[in-house]
Amino acid sequence: MASKSKGVNPSRLIGTFGSKYLNAVANAGVHTGVNAYAFIAQEDTVITVLLGGNASTGVATDDYLTSMSLSGITLKQGALIQAPAGELFQSITITTGAIIAYK
Repeated sequence: MASKSKGVNPSRLIGTFGSKYLNAVANAGVHTGVNAYAFIAQEDTVITVLLGGNASTGVATDDYLTSMSLSGITLKQGALIQAPAGELFQSITITTGAIIAYK
């Protein structure tokens, strides 16, 4: 039975297509082709690029750092960030910290 709460839909957090650990060290913090609908900060994390767009096209057309007001802030450990319904995060650059991205 579906939850009627206004919180996160539990079905969006199961990582049907897996998850991936991304950090500031690997690839100098630049991660492309992520295709994630959500991520959770594993420690205090600063992100300088967060691009994505329509899940059906896989093309990064939207700057979520700006539209989600995440520019210049530190995400605290445990922070959950979800892409809008039907959209995916494609490119993430992490300056400090780490996340687990859900596909």
